[in-house]
Amino acid sequence: MSNTLSFHHIALSPLLQGLRAAHHFLQKAQTHCQAQSDEPSTYLNASLHPEMKDLIYQVQRFTDAAKFVPCRVNPDIEGISLPDTETNFEELFARVQKVIGYLEKVDERQFEGKEGEEVVVQLGKREWRGKKGEYVLQFAQPNFWFHVTTTYAILRMKGVDVGKLDFLTAGKPLGVEKKEE
Repeated sequence: MSNTLSFHHIALSPLLQGLRAAHHFLQKAQTHCQAQSDEPSTYLNASLHPEMKDLIYQVQRFTDAAKFVPCRVNPDIEGISLPDTETNFEELFARVQKVIGYLEKVDERQFEGKEGEEVVVQLGKREWRGKKGEYVLQFAQPNFWFHVTTTYAILRMKGVDVGKLDFLTAGKPLGVEKKEE
């Protein structure tokens, strides 16, 4: 690895980390739901506030936020279709995995020199304008993390045993040993 981080790495590595973490805590949610003999819909349709959307919506939005980055950075990169049709945990897992697979296949060279180019993102009747580097760091990633964090918070609220390390490491070991006291 070079001494500098590429735009590709800066743009996609955090998204991949967040997608893997979200997949992990969605799996923990399904396991918890089954262990409690709860109806999956009580998790999938849960929200933090009556004015906020449910868990399914949150997963759809963070996967959309991630999938749009490559084709907005480089319009020559073909996007993927993700219709919002998920109704169960398995379909949410498949959606997250599809985006992980898509991002993993993006060639680093397709991002070279793109960070300074202009991009316009349509947001309903509004639009976001700026450099592609700003789009990634000031719009796409914060939007992605908002929905990943909301997903995490809904699951915590529902009693799923997810914690900070699940969020940060997707359940993988940290590579450090716990000190004995």
